[in-house]
Amino acid sequence: MTVLPSALQYVALALPSAHVFEGMRAVMFEHVFRWGDFLAALGLDLLYLGLGAAAFLYAFHNARRRGALLQVGE
Repeated sequence: MTVLPSALQYVALALPSAHVFEGMRAVMFEHVFRWGDFLAALGLDLLYLGLGAAAFLYAFHNARRRGALLQVGE
C-alpha cells in the first residue's frame, strides 16, 4: 500500500482485501503471520456484513410497509 498516493492509502485501508494481500505478502516473503492484518480484515468484513444486513432490513421493512412486495406469503 505504500506505493499508493496518500489519499488512496486511506481508501485501501478501508478494504479488507488490502489487509489480506498485505498479510499474504508477509507470509510469502517474511515467513510470518501478521495477526493485525488478519484481525483488521476480519473486523472490516464483519462491519460491512452488519451494515449490509442493516440496510437490507431497513429496505425490506419499508417495502413491506408501503406494500411494494408482491405475494410474500402472508
